[in-house]
Amino acid sequence: MTSYRCYFLGEDGKIQGAEVIEAETDAAALEAAEQRLLACKFPSIEVWDRARRVGAVHPPPQAPSQNSGEEPGTEDDMFSVTA
Repeated sequence: MTSYRCYFLGEDGKIQGAEVIEAETDAAALEAAEQRLLACKFPSIEVWDRARRVGAVHPPPQAPSQNSGEEPGTEDDMFSVTA
């Protein structure tokens, strides 16, 4: 397992907190960060493996309300991951 650091970023993009997580792969670390994003008050989380930025997770931008009657998005629509 690899130790990754999750940096919780505030609205201003500055680090507000950090947590070390263990994961088998980069993808698993990003998935764990997505789960943490659901439970925290911060708008985004960056995931790092030592000096290598693995990626960041944040909710997708809100589209203007269109009241189209469509079902809410799937879980895949809940997060945006950047590398």
